[in-house]
Amino acid sequence: MSGVGTEPDGAALASVTVRAAAAWFLDQRTLPRHGTVRAFEDGFRRTLGELIPRVEQLAAASPADDVPAKVARDALVEARRRLDEVEAAGLLGEVERVRRIAKSVLALCGHHDVLAGLRTHEASTERSTEEADAS
Repeated sequence: MSGVGTEPDGAALASVTVRAAAAWFLDQRTLPRHGTVRAFEDGFRRTLGELIPRVEQLAAASPADDVPAKVARDALVEARRRLDEVEAAGLLGEVERVRRIAKSVLALCGHHDVLAGLRTHEASTERSTEEADAS
């Protein structure tokens, strides 16, 4: 949110929007159409393309023994691994692959918030646990 008005700034609005999109995708109990899966994947990839360098920068600026920064670095490795996965066979395989990418979007959004001081590590851990339990 901006400090002056009541309108959210672009980054905050984008973060809320992408989190909502990732959460929606993860909550689907029926298989979405192939075009829908592709569209979500494209959006998640763009988001991670912007988010990965930000989280890397924040983690690099943290002390070497900082636990949240270490956890964020592990999440960065996992996000890159997921982005490198080859296209899966069939719609179900693709949905599962894109679900893993969506989980990385949520994880890195949380790590970004913790490292940027927007949220505490404990609040992030509680939310991540709740999200993992839900999926």
